[in-house]
Amino acid sequence: MQNHQSVNYDNLKDAWKALSTGQERQYARDLAACLGHSEAELVAAGCGSNVISLNSTWGALITELDKLGEVKILTRNDHVVHEKVGTFGTISVRGPMGLVLNRDIDLRLFLNRWSYGFAVKTETTNGIRQSLQFFDDEGTAIHKIFLTENSDEKSYVELVKKYKSDDTTPEIIISAKQEAAPTSLDEKIDINALRDSWKKMKDVHQFHALLKRHDCDRHQAFHLIGPDYAEKLSPLALREVLEQSVRDKISIMVFVGNKGCIQIHTGIIENIKDMGPWINILDPKFNLHLREDHIAEAWLVRKPTKDGVITTLELFDTENTSFALLCGEREMGKPENPEWANLVESLNRYQPNSEAAA
Repeated sequence: MQNHQSVNYDNLKDAWKALSTGQERQYARDLAACLGHSEAELVAAGCGSNVISLNSTWGALITELDKLGEVKILTRNDHVVHEKVGTFGTISVRGPMGLVLNRDIDLRLFLNRWSYGFAVKTETTNGIRQSLQFFDDEGTAIHKIFLTENSDEKSYVELVKKYKSDDTTPEIIISAKQEAAPTSLDEKIDINALRDSWKKMKDVHQFHALLKRHDCDRHQAFHLIGPDYAEKLSPLALREVLEQSVRDKISIMVFVGNKGCIQIHTGIIENIKDMGPWINILDPKFNLHLREDHIAEAWLVRKPTKDGVITTLELFDTENTSFALLCGEREMGKPENPEWANLVESLNRYQPNSEAAA
């Protein structure tokens, strides 16, 4: 997950060889960072050996992923890793948008952000591991799909062959990291108009358009909207929600995303374990690894819909970027689970004076 060590390799090809054969024990992301490169550049260095570059017909490839049978999928950002085991199904692609709605594998895909894809073979203590790995233009991982012992390896081989790129160059060109576009200053926001739009929401999926219409980012909106719609919580809110949902067997939804993918878990969680700064969910088909010390702010958010208020817990980092969201499991067209709403509403609010003195 994050374990930077000193490294000494003459080039990326040597580093990748050491990593992919099990001699180097760091995660690819961390090794690349130590070398001053992106993870995609490190993986690409294996092209011609144990890495195959894929062509960029992402939508077509995704519609065939159900052929793989059971797989393990992984989506992450700088603060949290979300892993699921299941099968692809109910796949749809419309232009740059992809949807996978098979419960165990539940994804929202923003394919215009996908720049590089690879079929990767590495050696582990448990044997050979094969995967499909996708990256954005900055070389940051968007989504990974790993074969399991129950996968259809023959279909995987055929899929890779079909979507193999003619480009076997072990070098790629990545873009410089782009800063987020600035939004309006607080004093420029028409708070009454923002509140009116918020009050009139009929569906949570209208929220992104609402923010865009008012030139307001997510974190800014929560600060401005008022406590009837958003309240800042204690930084321990996530831990309290997870522990109580385990205790009361409340089915939850956990959303984790990056620029190119949002991955969702739905269900009752069972096992929570601390490992250093990481809080982990370690269930048979769902693992979550989250840096609890990276939670700068936690917010309780209420969004009106035609089915009643939908209550979410949203986590932000020190740059005011949302990196994880939790809500209760809910069927479309029905109100949210009152047990979930009561759980979140019972959380301690942020108290700067008392917490600073603690």
